[in-house]
Amino acid sequence: MKKTYFYLMAFMACFLTSCAPKEEVKLYEHITTANDNVYYYMKGLDKPFNILFVSDTHFTIEDERGRDFYKYSKRMGGKAVEPENYGKTNGREKYLLASLEKAKKNQSELVILCGDIIIFPSLASVEYIKNVMDESGLNWVYTAGNHDWHYEGEPGINLDHRKKWTESNMKPLYQGQNPMYHSQILHNINFITMDNSLFEITDEQIEFFKGELKKGLPIILSVHVPLYLQGHDINYSWGNPHLNKEADYLYKMEGREPWPEEGLSENSFKFRDLVLNSPEVIGIFAGHIHKAAIDMVNNKLQYVQAANFMDKDILIHFIPAE
Repeated sequence: MKKTYFYLMAFMACFLTSCAPKEEVKLYEHITTANDNVYYYMKGLDKPFNILFVSDTHFTIEDERGRDFYKYSKRMGGKAVEPENYGKTNGREKYLLASLEKAKKNQSELVILCGDIIIFPSLASVEYIKNVMDESGLNWVYTAGNHDWHYEGEPGINLDHRKKWTESNMKPLYQGQNPMYHSQILHNINFITMDNSLFEITDEQIEFFKGELKKGLPIILSVHVPLYLQGHDINYSWGNPHLNKEADYLYKMEGREPWPEEGLSENSFKFRDLVLNSPEVIGIFAGHIHKAAIDMVNNKLQYVQAANFMDKDILIHFIPAE
């Protein structure tokens, strides 16, 4: 009898206090998408503003410094990396320039370059993009995709390649920021970029993200590779339980090591679950697959942008709710 009474009282105390279900705080009122635009209606904003998201320009230009890497760049670079064409671009800068003009016209407060802006880490390409961005006068941030740091067929493993090139040729694109993660707060909205170009996340990245969650601000997360969503046809996605060597039919053509036999690491799934189950995250923006995909999951939008080289980008608007 005493034990039954104890459990009854414990249940009542839990129900009436901290164990009672907590009402989830809604960090936005409404989301609308239309014609490569996303509109967040949010209470408490001091004014309307917008940002521009760009992924997958796949730009290149080459010069004499790239001669020693020709055997690694010729498939993706095409004619632009042939010595007789040094100094000529592959023409895809016109799409990035058009996106930047859109950002200027709309007075965008941030431009997010979210991977595969270039197609291998040539010094000429990095310098060109850095000059274009600096001359634009726009506030911008960059994170890598799986191509930016990859020379096809270069000996070694992907993890080492990413570290090598992000800390050398690609370094100017990070503007002194950490290549693996970055946070910028605008109007009390936290814009986070994270490098998931290897389909993996490190312990350090997870700890960084947990720290950002503690700020309690709405989060717009930008990553190159979209999150895996069950039932979706995005095969090459982050946190995909079916991604393993058997499913990796591109690794030979792309001159890289295949995905592990046993699939992705536990961190990949852990971080995906953390993102999808954190109410602070109100949007996930990605690229990588070169076609648009729009999904709502757990009250958060995942918007995958079609490739910038197809003249696509996303203008994300934040509007005070009535």
